[in-house]
Amino acid sequence: MRLTELVHELGGSLSSIAGDGPQVTGVHLDSRRAGAGDLFAALPGTRADGARFALDAIGRGAVAVLTPRALDLSGERPRSPQSSANIVQWIHPEARSVAGRAAARVYGDPTNGMFVVGVTGTNGKTTTAHLTGQLFRAAGRRPAVLGTAGHRLADGVFVRATHTTPDAPELMRLLAGHREMGGDCVALEASSHALDQERTSGLAFDVAIFTNLTRDHLDYHDDFERYAAAKERLFAQLRPGAAAVVNADDPVSERMAKAARGAGARVYTYSARLRGDLCASQLKTDLWGSHFSLNGMGISRSRVRFPLAGRFNVENALAAAAAALLSGASPSNVLEGLATATSAPGRLEPVPAGDRGFSVLVDYAHSEAALENVCRVVKRSLTERRAAPVGSVPRGTSGAGAGARRGNLIVVFGCGGDRDRGKRGPMGRVVNEFADVAVITSDNPRSEDPERIIAEIVAGMDPPLARRVLEPDRKRAIQGAIDAALPGDVVLIAGKGHETTQTIGADVFEFDDRLVASEALR
Repeated sequence: MRLTELVHELGGSLSSIAGDGPQVTGVHLDSRRAGAGDLFAALPGTRADGARFALDAIGRGAVAVLTPRALDLSGERPRSPQSSANIVQWIHPEARSVAGRAAARVYGDPTNGMFVVGVTGTNGKTTTAHLTGQLFRAAGRRPAVLGTAGHRLADGVFVRATHTTPDAPELMRLLAGHREMGGDCVALEASSHALDQERTSGLAFDVAIFTNLTRDHLDYHDDFERYAAAKERLFAQLRPGAAAVVNADDPVSERMAKAARGAGARVYTYSARLRGDLCASQLKTDLWGSHFSLNGMGISRSRVRFPLAGRFNVENALAAAAAALLSGASPSNVLEGLATATSAPGRLEPVPAGDRGFSVLVDYAHSEAALENVCRVVKRSLTERRAAPVGSVPRGTSGAGAGARRGNLIVVFGCGGDRDRGKRGPMGRVVNEFADVAVITSDNPRSEDPERIIAEIVAGMDPPLARRVLEPDRKRAIQGAIDAALPGDVVLIAGKGHETTQTIGADVFEFDDRLVASEALR
C-alpha cells in the first residue's frame, strides 16, 4: 500500500515526498525488526523514545517514519545512502493509535469477517480466553487464542508471548497469519497496559468481556481509578451493535457496562449468584471440578459437569459461554465444550506426583485476589475431605477418601520486584489465613533485593503463621516444600504459573515451576 494512501485515509502530514510515495509492506515499532519497505513507528515509551531508533530503522530498509512530532535528524549519520534530511516523516498527533490502524490496512484488514473477542480484567483473562477458544472449536470454528501463556493460531501454530497483548502492528501480523491458515475467530487478552498504550488499535471487537477488578499493576497506573479507566477503554471503543459481557458480581461492572452502552453496544451480564443474563446455580466445586446448573441466553437449566475447580473458574466459564453464544454457537455446542474443557497452562496445573500420596499444583496467581481464590478452593477441598470427588481426579493429584489423614496446604509463593509493592503485604495476609505451611521465596526479583521483598510480604502476616519458612532461592524453596509434604497434603506453587524464566538482576535464567517440581519429586 502506498504511503500517500495511508495518509489520505488516516490523516496527518508528510514532511517530504515525491509522487505517490513509497510502497509500505510492513509496520514495526521495534527498529531491530524493521526491513525493506517497512514503516517504522517512532513512539515515545515508558523507558525509551522510539525517535532515538529512527535512523537505525531507516538503515535497515524502512521507507518512512511515523512520529507524533517532526524529528530533527540533521547532523545524524543514517546507515543507508539516504541522507537524514530526505527521510520521509509521517507526522500525526495520534501516531500511537494510527500505528495499529495503518498496520491493519497494510496487512489487509485481517479481522474483516473474523469474530473478535477481547477479554480484560485483573484475574481470569487467560483462562477465559482459553475457554472461549475451546467453545469456538466445539462449535466448528477455527480460533486463535492470544495472551499471557502464548499465542496459538490456526493449525496449532504457537508463538511465544513477550507481552500479554502484543503491540498493534505485531498483533495485526499474527492475525494476518492466522487468517491465511484458515482462522475465522480470535479470543485475546487485553491487558490494562495494552489498552493504555493502544495496542488494540485497528481491531473491531464483536464482544468485550470484563472479568473483575482488584488491585494490581499500580506501579504503572499509580492508583485504582487510573487502572479502572484503562480497562474501561475497551468498552468505550466498542462499535455500535457489538456486545459487552460483564461480571454482574463485580462492583466495577456497571462502569464498564455504562461505557459500552455509551458506545452503542449491547450489554449482557453473567453471574454465579443468580443475577445475570447467564447464570450458574446449585454450584458444587472442589479441587477436581465443578457441577452447576446453567440457565439463560437460550440455555434452560442444564446441568453441567465442568472439569475446572473453583467458583472463579465457573465465572470464567460463564463469560466464555456468553461470548460463544453471541458468536452463533448453539447451546448444545456450548454445553459439550464446557464438559470437555481444559484449563490454561499454569492455572491450577497438576504436576504428577506418582504414588507419593500428596498433590502438587502450579498456579499463576500473583495478586491478592487471585491468590485468595486458589487458596480458598484448595483449602476447602482439604477441609471437606469428600469420599467421592465431584469430577475426575486430575492427572497427578491424589484424591483422599474417608478416613485418610487430613492434609495440609503448603503454599510456596513470592512477589515480583520492580512492581506494585503495595500488594506484597496483602498477599502475605492471604497465605497467612489459608495455608498451614508458608514457604516465602522469590518470584522475579528483577533489580530489587529478594530479602527486602520477602520482608515486605512477611509484614502482612500478622500474627505470623507458626510454620513459616523464608527461602529466597526458589528452587530450594520448592524442593523443601515437596520434601516436607506428607500423604494427603497439597503443595501449591504460586506466582509464575506457565512462565519458563526467572529474572534476577539483569539476568534471565531458565526456570519453570512445573519442571523444578518434577525434578524435586524425582
